[in-house]
This record gives sequence, C-alpha cells and structure tokens, in this order.
Amino acid sequence: MASLDDPAIARGCPGRQMTELGPVADSYDQLHRIDLLGEARAARGVQEGTYDSTVCAVFQASEVALLNLARLARRTQTCLLADDIPTASRYGQWALGFHRLLRKLGTATFTNRSVFGSAVSDRTATLSIAESAGYAAYVDAHQELEDAAKASLLTAAPETTRTAIATKSIDDPLYRVLHGLRIGCHDATKWESDLTAVPIGVSRSTDELISAETLARAVTATELNAATLHGEFVALHQIPEILCAEANDHLEVAIRAIRASALSRAAQHLTVCRTLLDPVVEAQRVMAEHLATGEYHEFRTNLGPASGTHSLSIKQHMFRDLFKHMWNDLEAWLTSLGGSSLEETVRDLDARRHDDPAAWLRHTVVDQAFQLHSAHQQWRHEHLHMPRNCLGSGGTKSMIGIPDGPQAVYKMRDAANAQHSLAAIHRARRTSLANAVPDSPLAKLITDPSSLDSELMRVVGEATREYFPQVQEQSYQPFRSGAAERNP
Repeated sequence: MASLDDPAIARGCPGRQMTELGPVADSYDQLHRIDLLGEARAARGVQEGTYDSTVCAVFQASEVALLNLARLARRTQTCLLADDIPTASRYGQWALGFHRLLRKLGTATFTNRSVFGSAVSDRTATLSIAESAGYAAYVDAHQELEDAAKASLLTAAPETTRTAIATKSIDDPLYRVLHGLRIGCHDATKWESDLTAVPIGVSRSTDELISAETLARAVTATELNAATLHGEFVALHQIPEILCAEANDHLEVAIRAIRASALSRAAQHLTVCRTLLDPVVEAQRVMAEHLATGEYHEFRTNLGPASGTHSLSIKQHMFRDLFKHMWNDLEAWLTSLGGSSLEETVRDLDARRHDDPAAWLRHTVVDQAFQLHSAHQQWRHEHLHMPRNCLGSGGTKSMIGIPDGPQAVYKMRDAANAQHSLAAIHRARRTSLANAVPDSPLAKLITDPSSLDSELMRVVGEATREYFPQVQEQSYQPFRSGAAERNP
C-alpha cells in the first residue's frame, strides 16, 4: 500500500509528492483537471443556460465516457490475449457501467429536446456522436477487442466458450466476459441512436464544439500507473463536473424566472436541471458498484487532499449558493400568492392545479422544485457509498482529516435538509425530508451494532486505519474557497 512516507515520493516530478504509481494530487481541481474542463466549456461559443449549451454539455460528458470505454476495451483485450479471464471480466463490468452512463446521457438529450419542443427543430445544424474523436477511438478499440475475443475464445477454445455461454451463470468469469460484451453491444445501439442528429444552433464540427482535444488531455492527464482504476475514478468525477456546471446555469435562470413570476420559463429550466442530474447520480452508482475497497486504497495516497473534498461547482455553487437561493425565493414567491399560511397556499395550489392553465403552471413549478431536490437526495445517497465502502467506521479520517468520513457526509446531508425554506415548504406540502425510517424492522436490523453491515463497516475502518496510519494524524482541513457567492 503506497504511503506518503514511501521513499518513492522523492523521485519524479520536482516539487511534487510522488508514490510508485505517480504524483500525489495537490488539489481536487488538479486531480480532475477542472482547468481543462473549464477550458473546454468556455470554448463552446454558445449562450449559457440554453438548449444549445445543454447539448454541448451532454456531448462533452459523452466524449469523456467514450474515451474511458476505449481505454477499458484495450485493457480487456490485453487480458483476453493473456488468458486472464477474471481480470477481463472485471474490466468488462466497468465498461457496462460507462454504457449505462451513456444511456442516461442519451435520455437527457431526448428530454432536453422535448422540454424545449419544436422551437429547436428549426436549428440548421446537428451533432452526432459518431463524428467525435472519442467515438472513433472507441470503435477502433472495440474492433480490436472483438478480434481478440474471436481469436482467443471462439477460435482457440470454441467448446469452452460454447459451454460457458450455454450452461454457465453470472458467477462464471468467462460467462461474465461474453455476457458483458453482448449487453454492451446492445446498449451501444441505443445511446448512439439517442446521440445522433441532435439539432443545435451552431454550425461547427462536433470535435470543435466539444473541444475534443482538450477533453482528451483532461482524460489522460492523471499520469498514474494504468494498472489501477484511478482513471475510471477520475472519469466518474469529470462527467458530473461537466453536467453540474451546466445544471447550475439552468438553476440560476430558473431562480431569476421565479423572482419575475415567469413560471413557464422557471419550470422549463428546473426540468433541464433535474434531467442533467440523472447521469450525475448514475456516475456515483457505477463507482459504488464497481470500485472495490482495496482498489480504492491502492491509489488513495495519490488523491491527496482531493479525497474528502468536492469542487467549487458542486460543493459551493450547487449545494450551497444556488440551493439556498432557490428555496428562499420559492418560499417568497409562494408567500406572495396570499393565503393565511404557507401550508394553506401550497395545499390550495396543489388542490386547484387542474382548475385552469395558470394553476397548473404554479403547481408544475413547485413539483419540479421537489423533483430537483429528489435528485439532490439521490446524489447524496449514492455519494455515501464511497465513505461507507472505502473508509468504514470507527473514526477513520479522510485525507483532509475529517474525523469520521461516513458520519461527516450524513451530517452534511442532514444539514442541507434543515435549510429553513426547504424544510418549511416540505412541511407545508406534508412531504417528509427524512432519509431513513429509524424505527422500521429493516432499519433496526441494518443499523444494529451487531449487524453484518455494521461489522463490515468496522472491518473496512480497521483496514483503512492500518494501511494509512499517517492520515489518522492529520488535522482537519475544511473546504475553503475565495470565490464569491453565486448570487443570481
């Protein structure tokens, strides 16, 4: 297990800490190359918070996914040629995760187009994922993987392959390789269809519009030993960064629209914002399902202070600045509608939603705000898998010295739900903000100190503290930003 005390730290990049895997990240931004993602975003040449900007963001996120799929295909090919079926199976499962992400991105494209309606059909240009460099890289890598699979499995071992696919189950590594390949092939036909001939109002090539070269640099700039799953870990942060930056723009437009009582515009942009968060949640799920505790520990030292922090875009702007403004302004707008109480106003608004178009529109704005918060809740739930699975319990510190990683994330979730306006509107609508049912038989079973879940958390915590004793000595380094509040 790499340690900051490892003598290999001294070699390599001058002025940077090193392990045998490569450099230790100086910050979250450096680790995930937020600078390059921002450069690609700035070069799009479209107005922020619009239909066109959302198309660009989805295609940029798709490009990152495709570059990672190409890398996974090459690694799977190498394993097949070496007759390393178990490792090929592992990489194949990761590939399925990225296919799922692309499916979500394709759905987001359709929803975005549908929300803006026929107004986008007069766009003179279109984007197709098949025109991107990442797509070409993936097609080439997949062709080589297929050739290797045919040679090493269908030709060299036809009976073994036939027996696996015809009689084995998901617990068999060879079956998982073959099954994963066919699922990926089928999924690819869907996301490619959804990401083909998408109307856009800018007449530029796909690679120019998404800054394909810059994104390729962002994907390959992590500089770590390729034998780890560090690159996939980074990708599953880069894709949410791209999408959250776009969602923030739409949320800001929605907030200003609520203030101006431009309700149809508010509902439209809240819908787009929520839609963009669906693949963000999926990225967390892919990581939770596929990144093993030991695989995370393998490169944990190289994450440096990036482990335990989030970005300006997510930590501050989305979950603090705009979150606060949206719910404060929503409460102010609801209060302005009259009524003896907030609860009466909200319940009357919902009860009369079918009376006329204006009533339905008011209901829709509230509904989309609740849908958006549901997406926020989903993200927080999925994000909790990482500290639970990779840090464990018992006071295991994060790399920034948070005393107990899982408990800290639970507290952040609960603090967000305690925000005054958010809580007030949910009470008025008689909708619970609780993330658990502590008195249920299942909750009692799971949270009991002697439960399997609790024991596994304890084992993970013990192992993490044993592998990284120097982290336990670190003092707390809270997230700080000199950036101004994002104030719509």
